[in-house]
Amino acid sequence: MKKLLFLFLSLTLASCGSDSGRDDESGTANNFNASSKVVTGKPSFSNAQFKFAGTVISSGPGYLKRGFCWGKNINPTISNSKTVEEYTDTTGDFQLTATYSTDFEKSTTYYVRAYIQSNNGSITYGENVTFVTPAKMDITFKMAKAIYTTSATLSTEDIAVNYLESFYPDEKGFCYRTSTGVNISNGQIIKISNPNNYSAYELEATALLPNTTYYVRSYVKEGAQVYYSDEKTFTTAGAIGASGGYVFYDKGEFTDGWRYLEAAPANLTYNGSDKIRWGCTFNIINQTQAAMGSGPANTARIISQCSDANCAARLCANYTVNGINNWFLPSEDELMAFYKSSKNVYNIAANPWNDVSQKYFWSSTEVPAINSARILDGYVGHTWEYNKDYNMVRVRPFRRF
Repeated sequence: MKKLLFLFLSLTLASCGSDSGRDDESGTANNFNASSKVVTGKPSFSNAQFKFAGTVISSGPGYLKRGFCWGKNINPTISNSKTVEEYTDTTGDFQLTATYSTDFEKSTTYYVRAYIQSNNGSITYGENVTFVTPAKMDITFKMAKAIYTTSATLSTEDIAVNYLESFYPDEKGFCYRTSTGVNISNGQIIKISNPNNYSAYELEATALLPNTTYYVRSYVKEGAQVYYSDEKTFTTAGAIGASGGYVFYDKGEFTDGWRYLEAAPANLTYNGSDKIRWGCTFNIINQTQAAMGSGPANTARIISQCSDANCAARLCANYTVNGINNWFLPSEDELMAFYKSSKNVYNIAANPWNDVSQKYFWSSTEVPAINSARILDGYVGHTWEYNKDYNMVRVRPFRRF
């Protein structure tokens, strides 16, 4: 009798002693169909839906359906959490989707497990994978661009409304300051009131400090609720460049081989004089441009078609200061950027009643089909055209990097 009792206990312990990684409805481990295995992947989110991913590694003797269960607590099961499932008995990768607005709470941590259910009702679960649901909307601060000494254009991307519910924004804009942790309560703001769409927007921040780092976030306000982008930084222009001159413009990103514009430390002189002729009188160059970034191409085009040794473009191309070369005669818009950054920060021109040469600057932008080029009045910021052989104009070389 003792031998029979010992044998019965041994068999009972042997049948209960292994851990298969399988759970029943209450999450208790058991040994049924130990060869079944399913793996939980990382969920993805788009278009107000979560896409769950999993892989059935082994189905054991076969199964009826597979799916995912999720909840706010670890080890969710099909009896205590939400599920999405399909009827199939295949192995390999699979994906199923769930709708954000009906199956989840906003900005909440969830646990998800893949599972397979066999024909007899036993369930095998994968491991827990955690994820955090997004807020009602996402706002992305794209970049600061057209950065001058005292202003910058701030740009955001489209507002993604993740939850697909009614949205009535009161305002959208940017907040910024010179230290981290910026929000609309502690920073300066620029805004659009009563916006009627979710589209991208740009606004110009003004009255900034030169050569100063700012922390900025884009935001959307709906009633008392404020949604923010991640915090980013930009630095205003106004630093001293490698040549000793002013870095007066930053386009915000490195494209087409450059990002920054630097003005030489001083105006050009030729034979002891800072009065420079544009040159190439009656020699029509054509096809020069006014836009930002066109100065180098304008300069090269002028030099290729003008043999004057002392023309403004050639003098800029041959200029060297403090070991720095690669200078050019700026385009009209590049000159205007120089004026915008210098205004109220450093003086590039004076306005004596009897000497206009102290305020005029040549650009590399020719007036099409006539013997004139565009000049800048560096005192008031106006541009107009003058005859190329006018000898009361200064030249400030620019470089870009």
